[in-house]
Amino acid sequence: MRRIRTFAMVGAMASLSLISTPLALSGASVAADPAVKGCDVLVTAPAGHACMLPWPNDAFTVAAKTPTGRRINISATLDPANKSGVHVNPKAQNLNDGFSAGSVILVKVPGLDLSRSGIAPSTDIGASLASDSPIVLFDTVSHTRVAYFAELDAQAAATPDEQLLLIHPAAALTEAHRYAVVLRNLKDAEGAVLQPLSSTTAAWNATGSSSARLRHIQSVLRTDLKPILGSAIPYLAWDFTVISAQSSSTPALTMRNLAYKWLGTHHLAYQGTMKTSAANFAPAFTVTSSVENGGTRDIHGTFQVPLFLKDTSVFSAMTLDGKGLPAVNGSKTWTANFICVLPSTLNAAGPAMPTVYGHGLLGSAGEVEGGSFRAGVAANMMGCATDWVGMSQNDILNVARNLANMSTFSTQTDHMLQGLVNMQFLGRLINSPAGFASDTHFKDASNHQLFKSNDCHFMGYSQGGIMGGAASAISTEWSRVILGVPGMNYGGLLLNRSVDWNAFSSVFNPAYPNPVDQQLVLQFAQMLWDRGENEGYVAHLTSHPYAGMKAKQVFLIENYGDHQVSNQAGDMLARSIGAKNHQPAYDPSFQGGAPRADVPVTAQWGLSKLDQTKPAPAGVVLWDYGTPTPPTVNHAPDGAQYGQDPHGFGRGNTYLMTQITTFMATGIIPNLCGNAACQSTTP
Repeated sequence: MRRIRTFAMVGAMASLSLISTPLALSGASVAADPAVKGCDVLVTAPAGHACMLPWPNDAFTVAAKTPTGRRINISATLDPANKSGVHVNPKAQNLNDGFSAGSVILVKVPGLDLSRSGIAPSTDIGASLASDSPIVLFDTVSHTRVAYFAELDAQAAATPDEQLLLIHPAAALTEAHRYAVVLRNLKDAEGAVLQPLSSTTAAWNATGSSSARLRHIQSVLRTDLKPILGSAIPYLAWDFTVISAQSSSTPALTMRNLAYKWLGTHHLAYQGTMKTSAANFAPAFTVTSSVENGGTRDIHGTFQVPLFLKDTSVFSAMTLDGKGLPAVNGSKTWTANFICVLPSTLNAAGPAMPTVYGHGLLGSAGEVEGGSFRAGVAANMMGCATDWVGMSQNDILNVARNLANMSTFSTQTDHMLQGLVNMQFLGRLINSPAGFASDTHFKDASNHQLFKSNDCHFMGYSQGGIMGGAASAISTEWSRVILGVPGMNYGGLLLNRSVDWNAFSSVFNPAYPNPVDQQLVLQFAQMLWDRGENEGYVAHLTSHPYAGMKAKQVFLIENYGDHQVSNQAGDMLARSIGAKNHQPAYDPSFQGGAPRADVPVTAQWGLSKLDQTKPAPAGVVLWDYGTPTPPTVNHAPDGAQYGQDPHGFGRGNTYLMTQITTFMATGIIPNLCGNAACQSTTP
């Protein structure tokens, strides 16, 4: 699959050169300087880039009448530029009232030695909460310290002068909270302590200063961080505000609510004079083919969804109302495809359990026809998929365009929002008696319905597991959610650690050749990516649901050493939704072999033991197929030393399939591994 997508990306770039040109912005490249308006006066940035360090940072916000009291204010002429001198257009980001809840904290610390400083690595997250930890991430609202791990940017290892310190929160930060970051007692390779920056000392002594910025940082140092610092001046400290739930999820919820209102308004036109309650409304659909093969029925068709984009082209942006919110584009519709696979005869156990299925990276609905769901059909399940708009094979041209010029990235997340609506309507077709249940193609020769009505679930793997939590948090169509090899935080924990990034970085890195710019641009993208992936919705998935929604039950499935979706991203998701895990989670020795190296001090740190005898809001099982430990830094596991990629494993694992079907039927994730870690030699 990766080879196919690499060829597709190369072809897309060749085609793109013929049909589009970069978005031009005024202003030449400006050398960053702390005296330049729009940069942070606290840090002397390297010439030519990095004006936006440290990141995230309330220096890049302004006071506003928003839920957080802030609004992002990134300069369009001081932020990173691509090789053509085109700066990232921050117009979309500047609508947010805070930074991403999964922001990677970026800062330049010349001469830093991680080991001598005692900074918590990815293999020992618990060390980040030690009383003398050299990095403290502090929630100024709850007055609690936040766990994290930190690393030097391995993507910039060849240019040490450009290596940023990357600080990764262990779980999503709390919406609308303000956080302080403090670096202290840092050491160089000789063990010498790095002295406080002159700007930190100036802020510490800023009483009476004419600089509002210095006075603000003095408040952070002497008030917010007083219990931690006492009278000791740290190397550096600053603060930032996390985006509110209102700012983050309003576009998706607005679209979802407008779509269902549209469905009710158009229902009679689609269903004739059929009288039915609002709960039974279903979008118009057409079956285009139905084929039986080896006990499986494969049904293709289309359905109608209100269009929220200006048109149906891959480059189209969102239609907005007078308040800047998404709006239905008149009477225009999006014709979405669907593919359903299900048993062709009625099972002795009854009709099949239906699921909306989320496909993998830049794939298509056709994935549900292949090996990904074959075991599901054999287990009496029905899977229905649609192309995940925004991140499907049809979006490759836009992905390629965006990688070369990230000013256009908002069009991709606009399409992802349309995709979330499409998923809801596919679930409606499964649940409603006016949907698939009304069509003979979903019945046997005796007119018996082959799947259960009003019993829809969600199952997503890989990209479907990364975006499935977003679709589920805003859904009233299903309550149980299976996210296979999942994660969150594309810009921070997924891309650099995935072998899939190799194809895309071959376009992105030449466009943004400086490694500091690369990390900053990915964080800019993440502020928009949150609208379509788990990171923007985890706070409302298993608890604190949005108005009109119910909390979901979630089963997470991780594969140890995954080459495409890092375990760090999966574990961050698990912690963020309050999941509990099967314990022991992991055994360094596989099937009695020699212990593997570089394993975590505590596998899936921060999770408590799952009671596997009763339903739980969220549970996670780490399956181990004997894969070596991947890199502990932000590198992909390329090379023979990392073994075979287990990303697609599990299809032949009958124990896992039993866990899936039991969870779907009862909400219980059964313990089939006993008192041992879950290991399997059957992929």
